Amino acid sequence: MKKYTNCAVFFILLNSCMAQNPILDIKTPMKDFTGVKGAYYKDTKNVLNGYDGTYLYTNGNNSFKIKLQKNIMTSMNGFYYEDLICGEYQWIENGVEKVNTLNQLTATSNSNNISGKRVLTGTVLGCDDCTPTEKRLRLGIISSPHVGEIDIRKTTVNGKDAIKVEIWYTGPIAVKEGDPMPKDGIIRAGTYVMIKQ
Repeated sequence: MKKYTNCAVFFILLNSCMAQNPILDIKTPMKDFTGVKGAYYKDTKNVLNGYDGTYLYTNGNNSFKIKLQKNIMTSMNGFYYEDLICGEYQWIENGVEKVNTLNQLTATSNSNNISGKRVLTGTVLGCDDCTPTEKRLRLGIISSPHVGEIDIRKTTVNGKDAIKVEIWYTGPIAVKEGDPMPKDGIIRAGTYVMIKQ
């Protein structure tokens, strides 16, 4: 009887063991943008570190605030996991708050108005004044109904940590043929130097 019990325990343990899913660096290309099933695209070189925080741009009665954080091992679809920089924003124009999504940022969120993990190095893709080894982020941004991209570059202003943000839109969210085009998004395309708060 003891022999059968030992065999049963052995097979139960054997069946409950699973092969470890691969851990890949976030810069590993995804085949067909689908990723490897069960893989974890990890920030193994910590290139996403140092962007966490709240940043503020002001110009008279106008202000633009971004809150960024690094979210670890998030998954939107359960197919693969990844480390991301996620963010939300607040836009105040002429003293009137036009949009505020800051409260939508959580430690596990990955479906945010600002998100991504793309790291660019040097002058690649439009940073003529970057040093050859300087790293910056290129993330996606949504300012409903528009979608675009946001480059985030670390800098300092008067000895304070800051980021230089450049936003541009790649197009509106799709609309049905015959429907009117949506109005412009609230967040304006442009370049902003934002001081860490």
